[in-house]
Amino acid sequence: MKRVTRSSRRALDAIARFAGGGPRPYAEAAGVVIERGDGSYLYDGSGGRYLDTVSGFGVASLGHSHPHWVKSIVEQAGRLGVAPLDTVDLGCYLEALGGVLPPELQQVALYSGGAEAVEMAVRLGQTYSGRAGVLTFANGFHGKTAALRYIRDPASTEARWLGPQWLRTATFPACEQHDAVDYASCEESAGEVIAELAGRQDVDDIGVVLLEAIQGTAGNVVPVRRFLPELRALCDEREWVLVLDEAITGFGRLGRLFGFEYFGVRPDAIVLSKGLGGGFPLSAVCASAELWSGSALGQPSGTTTTFGGNPLACAAGLATLEIVTGDGFLEGVCSVSTHAATQLRELADVSPLVARPRGVGLMLGFDLVDPTTGEFATSSTCHAISHACRELGMLTVAHVPRVRISPPLTVSHAEVDEMFKIFREVLT
Repeated sequence: MKRVTRSSRRALDAIARFAGGGPRPYAEAAGVVIERGDGSYLYDGSGGRYLDTVSGFGVASLGHSHPHWVKSIVEQAGRLGVAPLDTVDLGCYLEALGGVLPPELQQVALYSGGAEAVEMAVRLGQTYSGRAGVLTFANGFHGKTAALRYIRDPASTEARWLGPQWLRTATFPACEQHDAVDYASCEESAGEVIAELAGRQDVDDIGVVLLEAIQGTAGNVVPVRRFLPELRALCDEREWVLVLDEAITGFGRLGRLFGFEYFGVRPDAIVLSKGLGGGFPLSAVCASAELWSGSALGQPSGTTTTFGGNPLACAAGLATLEIVTGDGFLEGVCSVSTHAATQLRELADVSPLVARPRGVGLMLGFDLVDPTTGEFATSSTCHAISHACRELGMLTVAHVPRVRISPPLTVSHAEVDEMFKIFREVLT
């Protein structure tokens, strides 16, 4: 057990005393107070070093304290932090980001957080289509604002009481037949889900379809491979605006710059956040000029926000873009993710606690199960596994049965070996 330093104890006491709302389950389960980070590792105040397989739930995509990213932000802070007018920094970043987007998505509005950007994308689609209904998919997660927080559990008491009447939910067709090694060969159709949607009586008012290409918070759950192209065809038929929330899948996580490239579809709008700023709060809605001008957001002040596109965020975003699009970066993600997928399959083969290994790129997952029943492992078992991983020097989202593995995109082959060595020691 690591010694709790005075500074850590003071931080924990302050958080317990002043932090509003309920506790953060993952932070409580981890039980450590972090003081600094470097690459794929986080450090507490007593000398403890932890391999980070969480990366801020995808935010720290460049690892911690990437030199080029740090240098860019420090230099920008010395020049200009905020201005109510257009800035050179905003122009440079929009030009760079637009340059890697397809023409149909090149017009970008910048925000600070993912939920804020999703809200704007929903409003964009609603006011463009003229229909208020928003179709989402069960267990999807898009934020905790008043309009979005009910998507994961639309049957809850609070959702029935306060949930927007225009939210509709459909089944997410998860792929159960392929793991991360052979998922690219999946040819399964989501025909039943699509047919059910087409025949439903409550979709006449749908204007927007909102979904994650891979459901992150649900456990890095991948769909059957033909689902997104089939959904795209249905959206075209019904004139629904297809919004892809690429908070996690965007900016390299799948070994491609954008998740829609991996799945071979073209959404009408995408939301980028988390890894977009490499650790700095930055999000974006990317769509066509036609969508922007044809919606309520095409009016003066329609997309303005206090912090969106500030010079510091633009510097962080530009540095991140330069790194991720640099020579060999995405090829490196593909190489190390192939190595990780193989090790995940081997872990599932030898551990009776591990079931349903899955994922794409460095967005991997598996389920912790009771070996005797095959059901999800109990909360106490999950917390014990999470604690054991921490004691061996690794932070991972294992306090719940649907485990997510999302290390920094800069993780090395050797660090992947270390990760699965710890998993094997704990789970076998």
